[in-house]
Amino acid sequence: MKTVLRCIALVFLFTTPVLAAEGGTDVQNLADKWVKAYNAHDRGALEALYAPDAKLMMHGQETIAGRKAIGDFWAKDFKVGNPLTILRVTNSVTGYDMILVHGDYQVVDRDDGHQLGFGRFAHIWMIDDNGDWRLDRDLWNQPYETASQ
Repeated sequence: MKTVLRCIALVFLFTTPVLAAEGGTDVQNLADKWVKAYNAHDRGALEALYAPDAKLMMHGQETIAGRKAIGDFWAKDFKVGNPLTILRVTNSVTGYDMILVHGDYQVVDRDDGHQLGFGRFAHIWMIDDNGDWRLDRDLWNQPYETASQ
């Protein structure tokens, strides 16, 4: 009986992203909405993706809380090296009213193409009262560099 339950759990675990896609939620599309707003340096569009009480957690920095504070952060970031960001979703976990999306990111200078940063990201999207997906938690992690690097 335990083996059967484990098999059912594994089937559910591995089919959940497929079921989410069949239900109309394209997780790469959620990431692409963020990319489109960021790469256009459109603070208003980027801010609008976040829930009012969202949190942004950047590697090695204090947590930034609230839509406006997050917008302030990204507006300053737009000015560093004229960045262009690419997000590649590698996995997702879907619940009834939330989706965890994570993957790889790369930031390049759009003028000369040199790499400004790379690492892993995780987004937790929640459905708001209007039925729209809003970014609730936004986490960015850069690879750890030892002193010898």
